[in-house]
Amino acid sequence: MSLIEEFHSDHQKVVAALFDLRQAITARDVERVRFILAVAEKLVGPHFKFEELYLYPALGPFLGEGKIQRLLNEHDGIFRGLRHIAKLAQKDTWSDADAHSARESLELIYDHPVTCDGLSLWIEKLSSEQQEELYYRMQECRNQGTTFSEYYRERQNT
Repeated sequence: MSLIEEFHSDHQKVVAALFDLRQAITARDVERVRFILAVAEKLVGPHFKFEELYLYPALGPFLGEGKIQRLLNEHDGIFRGLRHIAKLAQKDTWSDADAHSARESLELIYDHPVTCDGLSLWIEKLSSEQQEELYYRMQECRNQGTTFSEYYRERQNT
């Protein structure tokens, strides 16, 4: 697979997970919420790490500092939203207020993977050498296996 195919595949998986999470939250299926979050931990951590450390800087000439900062701010919101849902998922059952709060947190992050996937149009503008280097970095981040929560803590320490 190419960098763009892998990048798109990650976003497809995240969109599917967010859709499943929305259904689980609506059904107040806390066990299913926990399961989806556990799967997302392993996918989103390496993906965010790759984006923030390698992809966004490489796309800087196309995006500009303001757009990169907006993407990083969106990631901040996703960290907050998913951490909030995970905290709620520590409970065995949810009240109406818990379910409402989880839905609100999910809505804050629901659109990011779709808009972020559009970066593939800018990735196409990079040289084949740059794309190969980024593909290598993506695989490196995956092999490190940094979870979403671990990457959040890494970000806090930098």
